[in-house]
Amino acid sequence: MPARFTTLNNAIQKGLKSMAAKTAVSQIEYWEDQLKDVDVTGVKGIQTDLHALKTKLTADDIDGDAVKKLLASLAEKTKNIAGRVENEKVSEQLAGIADGLAKAS
Repeated sequence: MPARFTTLNNAIQKGLKSMAAKTAVSQIEYWEDQLKDVDVTGVKGIQTDLHALKTKLTADDIDGDAVKKLLASLAEKTKNIAGRVENEKVSEQLAGIADGLAKAS
């Protein structure tokens, strides 16, 4: 299995604060696609937050506080599922994503 979430993890490490909204939406859609095959309790909550984040980022007036809250929620939820994923490589990728999101929130 190829390393999943690598693109997302790399984007987060480059910095979310400087990421354009369009690029962020692209990364969210990538993340949503990668989560389709992850069958772990908690994924639905992440998908809900991702949808909400995409909505916030495509709004005419982006609410920075709401985005930060969603990033914090995503960090916590991602951290929670990282340890429950059977594939060790995917688990490591998710843990890295969680750390990056926590730093950005």
